[in-house]
Amino acid sequence: MQIGTRFASAEISADKGRKDVSQRRFAKGSYADAWAAVSEAHAQGVEQSLQETLGAKKTETEDVETERSEAEKIYRAAAAGKTSVEHVRPGSKVPYGYLAKDGVITYNGVTFVCDERTNSICLGDMTNEKNVLNIPLSGGGHLRVNRDNIGDLSKAIGMFTPEDVNRILRAIHQDAKVQSMEQELKDMENSVGKDL
Repeated sequence: MQIGTRFASAEISADKGRKDVSQRRFAKGSYADAWAAVSEAHAQGVEQSLQETLGAKKTETEDVETERSEAEKIYRAAAAGKTSVEHVRPGSKVPYGYLAKDGVITYNGVTFVCDERTNSICLGDMTNEKNVLNIPLSGGGHLRVNRDNIGDLSKAIGMFTPEDVNRILRAIHQDAKVQSMEQELKDMENSVGKDL
């Protein structure tokens, strides 16, 4: 109601001495009309500001220009009232693909390779499948890690969501347990052969 009060006080100060002023609180238009006018003026100001910003910075690098044109497309889609802007920016085909540049994610010095064929991100050598952990991620897809690169994974753990961190830690713990049991079996088999 403060907005109405401000409009009324503005009309009163403009129309001093008139007796019918109190009856004309919104005589020139309704509250909705006033709000629509303010919203439209704000939208025009934002669009003009965006145009000035885009026009003033044409001397920046190609990457920045690409990002700005993408931002402009998103802005225009939102201004047109479209609820989803997914059609403007293509979705990534691998987990955490939004971090990828040319199919490679580098985070804190750790490099993951994106594999769209298997919908996974890979850390380390994937040629020996027996030495690779395949960890399903919460958003779909997998994290594939060579056992020799688990130390590198600890450097990049901040890249993952808390749910994925939980899945990764659980998978590493289970793998360590399985590896320990396999080693015990091998040791027992070797000791049985020595006793005979």
